[in-house]
Amino acid sequence: MGGDRKRLPDETAWEAATERWWHPELLYEEDPKWPGAGAYRGRDEVRAVFEGYAEVMGTATFSVERIAASDDDVVALVRVKGDSAAGVPWDHLWGYLCRTRAGQLEYLRAYWDPDEALADAGVSSP
Repeated sequence: MGGDRKRLPDETAWEAATERWWHPELLYEEDPKWPGAGAYRGRDEVRAVFEGYAEVMGTATFSVERIAASDDDVVALVRVKGDSAAGVPWDHLWGYLCRTRAGQLEYLRAYWDPDEALADAGVSSP
């Protein structure tokens, strides 16, 4: 499934989007394979983590390649690519396990290996 390429929005739009779509108690867990991986709770803390990624990774584009659902979870396979702040190009397909509450994202778990995200949600790989 192809998607539109997106960049992080300006600060006002970014804050408005997170207020609208992220639950106040959002829990975001980085993949343990990510250096210094951690877990972050609440909109402000999670927003700060993503802003930190942008500082290191530079300009990025995001393209949703697949959405898969199980009884309780949704997995998004998202291609993220760009040029780092140092000018080094990068490209990676991430898996994100998502859960919602009251129409907002309540849980987000990143997976370096998208097949692991699909497996944890009980969804078969393509």
